[in-house]
Amino acid sequence: MSAAPGSKPSYKRMILHCGVHKTGSSYLQTLLASNRDILAAHSIHYPDYAHPDNRKFGPQHSIAALNYDDSKSFEANFGRVFALDSNCETLLISGEEFSRASSHPSFFEGLLDIAAEVTVVFYFRRFDHLLEGVYSEAVKEYLVGPISEAQYQLDFCETLKPFVAALGAHRIVVRPYNPKLWPGGSLGQDFCSAIGFPQIWTAMSKPTWRINESLSRPETYMLSVTETYSEKQRLLAHFRSVPFQNYDGSKFFRSPDFRSNFNQNHVDINVELAVLNGGMDVVEFLDLANFDDDPRWKPFDPSDTRIHDYLDNFKQGALMTDTLDAIGKRYSTDKCSDQNNFLNFYDLFLGPIREKPVRLLEIGVLNGGSVRTWRDYFPNGEVIGVDIDPRTKAHEQSRIRIKIADQSKAADLDLLASMGPFDVIIDDGSHVWPHQILTFQKLIGSVKPGGFFIIEDLDTSYGKYVPDYCGGAVESTAAYLQRLARLIVGQRVLNLNEEPDRFQLLLFSRIDFITFYRGAALLRLKGATPGAA
Repeated sequence: MSAAPGSKPSYKRMILHCGVHKTGSSYLQTLLASNRDILAAHSIHYPDYAHPDNRKFGPQHSIAALNYDDSKSFEANFGRVFALDSNCETLLISGEEFSRASSHPSFFEGLLDIAAEVTVVFYFRRFDHLLEGVYSEAVKEYLVGPISEAQYQLDFCETLKPFVAALGAHRIVVRPYNPKLWPGGSLGQDFCSAIGFPQIWTAMSKPTWRINESLSRPETYMLSVTETYSEKQRLLAHFRSVPFQNYDGSKFFRSPDFRSNFNQNHVDINVELAVLNGGMDVVEFLDLANFDDDPRWKPFDPSDTRIHDYLDNFKQGALMTDTLDAIGKRYSTDKCSDQNNFLNFYDLFLGPIREKPVRLLEIGVLNGGSVRTWRDYFPNGEVIGVDIDPRTKAHEQSRIRIKIADQSKAADLDLLASMGPFDVIIDDGSHVWPHQILTFQKLIGSVKPGGFFIIEDLDTSYGKYVPDYCGGAVESTAAYLQRLARLIVGQRVLNLNEEPDRFQLLLFSRIDFITFYRGAALLRLKGATPGAA
């Protein structure tokens, strides 16, 4: 109902739809938003955004539950984004995040303040379908990994507990996401009946497009191995512009037997749903006995060449437009311009070989951001990461191999050299002077003609870093390389017979140039264009 200026909006009734994920919430919210005139004709107010620019967040009200401020009323929290005032008797709100707002002490008080009568509507879905659906949504935004990584609250009674305690069971309506129990098999019609307005369904215009359409298993898998949000969003856009020809007739990742056991394991903790759903057994309520839901199920094969061909084509098209620094930022490597800014420097030299079948060896894996950066930068390349920590083996992926080795040991470096030749070698390992110099001496011979050797974090040769990184050596890595640069620059006038370093004397004539950058050195060997087989 309308309110006097400065007073609280007052409604006879408030309906709060707590849209549990993957229970048709997006469809219902689109339906309600597109029928505000029909709802208003029945004295139901479904609030729009107070500012039209906020409509980009979609036709739901979850944003009001985010950053909920306990010091303010429900009206103030909700009214900061949505237009609450109306001449209607019923206020209808829908949002997935309101079940989380229930942890705030002022939340329930606010509901009861804003309306004399409060009804909260929940839809719940069978456990296996819900988790598979949550997984397919999570990989679109943040999740990387198999379905076993997906998590969701499947103790529905626990979700309902604070609502029942604060409002009473008589104010809670629990419905199944189960078409067998919907009037006419329609979710929209079931919802209208659940909120006490069955008559409005026939008057409503119905969405004619698929809303929040589920992805196929291959598409879901491709997103699950895509690591950053921005890259996931580009892949989703690519699905729309270059549809993946789905060959896979199965819907679920997990087998019928697994899902049957999974559901049974969650039945006991949800038996009390019967108290709120009219006494129906949870197995019937959620259709848990039906396993004709995926009649063509077979195990998913992530090695199918059609998947990898599609991903490779996507990356070659999408990533070739990105700078090396942009890729590095996506993977949060400290080489990017947010930190050391090495990548913009390297791009000047490595750009011409980007599309070639480059073999790159990098010592130092840590969190895997750098090897992933090189993998994406060289779409036809192979990346070998080297680290002393066996846990870094977890970063092995398509076109990324991880070898466990200690760069302080000559034997380990000899084994790495035997894996060559390489187009690019990068030392981002311990940064200890003797380790850097030994690595250079052992591996420079494994660089192809025209290839590159890069040594990072040379600032450990100076100042405060010296005690921790000198490793007992007298000559720093920077000084060692400067001696080599002296030979390259001054070779025509120096008396080479007087030079004491036989290794450098044998090497310098093979070097095209050496260049120094803030904290790094890059050498290019003479010879043909690198990247050749």
